[in-house]
Amino acid sequence: MTRSTPRFTVFTPSHRPRFLDECFATLRAQTDPDWEWIVLLNNGARWRPETPDDRVRVEIADGIRGVGAAKRRACELARGEILVELDHDDLLASTCLARLREAFDDHPEAVLVYSNTAQILEDGSRDESRFNEAHGWEYSEADVDGRKLLQAHSMAPTPHNVSYIWYAPNHVRAFRKDAYHQVGGYDASRHVLDDQDLMCRLFQAGDFHLIPECLYLQRMHGANTQLDSDVNAHIQAETITLYDTHIEANLLAWSARRGLHALDLGAAYNKPEGYLGVDQYAGDGVDIIATLPEKIDLPEGSVGVIRAVDFLEHVADKIPLINELHRLLAPGGMLISMTPSTDGRGAYQDPRHVAFYNENSFWYYTDEQYRRYVPEITARFQTSRLVTYYPSEWHAECQISYVAANLIAVKDESVRCGGLLLV
Repeated sequence: MTRSTPRFTVFTPSHRPRFLDECFATLRAQTDPDWEWIVLLNNGARWRPETPDDRVRVEIADGIRGVGAAKRRACELARGEILVELDHDDLLASTCLARLREAFDDHPEAVLVYSNTAQILEDGSRDESRFNEAHGWEYSEADVDGRKLLQAHSMAPTPHNVSYIWYAPNHVRAFRKDAYHQVGGYDASRHVLDDQDLMCRLFQAGDFHLIPECLYLQRMHGANTQLDSDVNAHIQAETITLYDTHIEANLLAWSARRGLHALDLGAAYNKPEGYLGVDQYAGDGVDIIATLPEKIDLPEGSVGVIRAVDFLEHVADKIPLINELHRLLAPGGMLISMTPSTDGRGAYQDPRHVAFYNENSFWYYTDEQYRRYVPEITARFQTSRLVTYYPSEWHAECQISYVAANLIAVKDESVRCGGLLLV
């Protein structure tokens, strides 16, 4: 007999029940039997298990539209303490729930636990395709319940990785129900990237933990969302929007959990909540008086995020400035900067501006090909986001473009962040 309140609720919305019998077989094979399975059928789909099991609950929800709404409804029905996402065409390793139990028990601070993943073809056979390994992906052989598969090693849960769906935790994804409700659950209005949006909000609530084993098999076939060119183009654009929405909050939460400082440079003007203000003059919002690029009286690696909005252009000694910001940042910490670009009028219009930047200016801190020409540069960064844009219609009308450069501090003890690493 299972408990009336199971440890795990596995949830599976489905509009195409073709593979649900295989999903069910992997659940019945679990070495940890303390689960319930919620199958939410919509868009006319119908399915019942051939073998009755009181742990399976099927709900017809034809009126629900969109993946965010479907997952939200499925989680509303959940009784378990841990919610486990299982897509309707994928499979779990037989030890998946047991390994999740161990991870959550051993890491009570973790709100989300995830694993490595292997892709399989439509017929369940091995998929040999790989993501670009120049962007940090690693692969190895895995034996999953007798299948010889190629597993992708999931990346570490850094603020950068979590903020982009390309590098964020892939399946299996399991999260505590209380944390899920704390952050507001799935956004019912979302038709794509419901998972990235939820993970960013969960990351702001607590740590993630990676199980470095292949516990999930993701089936690749013609109906996969990411294989539709129009839908995929929307996903690529929307992940940037979500990154811009969440990266700063993700960094602040990550820094606070690790006892790292968050610094706002030039804090005499509009210091955001959660930051220590740094300025050369005392004033409201100023916590540390310092004149950069002179050293700030903080230990090396003691800062998780440095915010430099309308600041870099006020410091003439560019190389000592960036070197000092890198010294302060912890491995994986980030410089978040917005600077009037020389591609527009803003860089030159203010008589107080003494340093000038555009996207190319940051190559010397992120690309060894350029950095080696300037031996004074000791800073080593990886690009997280580098883009030129107009912050508002007014900026566009006045031709005041900004370069946004979000840079990840690379140090000897850094974990790998997704994307090209040119240092």
